[in-house]
Amino acid sequence: MAKFSRIEVATVMEKTGLVPLFFHNDVELGKKVLEACYKGGARILEFTSRGDFAHEVFGELNKFCETNLPEMIMGVGSITDAGAASLYMQLGANFVVTPVLREDIALVCNRRKVL
Repeated sequence: MAKFSRIEVATVMEKTGLVPLFFHNDVELGKKVLEACYKGGARILEFTSRGDFAHEVFGELNKFCETNLPEMIMGVGSITDAGAASLYMQLGANFVVTPVLREDIALVCNRRKVL
């Protein structure tokens, strides 16, 4: 479940001025990217759901952040249906980005109070 509130996520997005975007299927490379972003001052990152088993990579990276980068807000992008949004929220996604406005995604995010 989400660790950060919708207000916290929106505030960090505004303060940061941009949201770094990343996808790779190599968890270890992902950890290095997260650490570099964190050291550079970013406290938010959008992991794009592209590729086979992307949700598993996201889950591992989110666990890594909880242990090693506690202020990092992980979210997910390229979500196209409510099922995928729910899956990522169960893995701790703090925000969900979609390429189009979809009512089904908005409903599941709103139920869980996820931006």
